Amino acid sequence: MVIENMVTEDNRKRGKALNVFFDTEFTKFRSVNDEPKLISIGLVAEDGLLPLLDGSNRLQEAQFALKMSDWIASLGAGEVVLRCDSPSYDWTFVAEMFNFYGLWPANLRRKCGTVYFESDRQIHRYQAALSSFWKDNQSRMHHSLV
Repeated sequence: MVIENMVTEDNRKRGKALNVFFDTEFTKFRSVNDEPKLISIGLVAEDGLLPLLDGSNRLQEAQFALKMSDWIASLGAGEVVLRCDSPSYDWTFVAEMFNFYGLWPANLRRKCGTVYFESDRQIHRYQAALSSFWKDNQSRMHHSLV
């Protein structure tokens, strides 16, 4: 596992919650017979990239839960808010994992923050840019760090 802490001290000093945007990718997500398994997770703080897993490292879920809990705790005493665009999928896995293993970081908000837009125009611009990006980068479409 590669864990890097590139978070500046500014958020901690100001007492402001640190937003960490994340995405997950799973196996067999739509399969009825098997529970999905986490393939990768990518986390990006509002002030820098925070790679958590790369393709060369494989962890059992319990090991991953401990490493991720320790990593979030290392971000400081200020509140950390995980945000994603699909809380019903991405957040569910993270919350269930921390609850199951009893490893909920003290500084992590127990509710997922969402990614939102203030206007329909922003939504349209985002969707158009995303569509264009995936058209040019289709091979990387299901990679959580992208």
